[in-house]
Amino acid sequence: MPIDPEVAQSLREHAEVVQVADAKPGYPCRECLKDAEIGDELVLVSYDPFATDSPYRGSSAIYLHRIPCEPWRDDGAVPQQQLGRRLSFRSFASDEMMIDAELVEGATFIDAASRMLQNNLVEFINVHNASPGCWALRVERN
Repeated sequence: MPIDPEVAQSLREHAEVVQVADAKPGYPCRECLKDAEIGDELVLVSYDPFATDSPYRGSSAIYLHRIPCEPWRDDGAVPQQQLGRRLSFRSFASDEMMIDAELVEGATFIDAASRMLQNNLVEFINVHNASPGCWALRVERN
């Protein structure tokens, strides 16, 4: 799951940092889950994907297209944006306490997520880009 479109719009309205994509990949929008095209304007904002006061709670810098984009629609496939990156998977229980963490190559996304979700205590996985550490998306148990 990407960032909720209503949350994304609220963050855009208060954004102070605007950047123009000068490379691709390099500016991953967290609403449409696509890498920005060169020349696209994006806002860099802080986003906290947690709902409770878990000790793991923390904001992460994310990019959003400056102009609202078409939100990503779950068609059962892993967003292309994730397949070519090294990722940090962090699995959490319903109380938002971490259960496990693993570095994975994007090409192994489905296998890694399936492996983590085999643990019945895992309610969701927060996926981050491993190098810059930015929050990417959330994988939820169906």
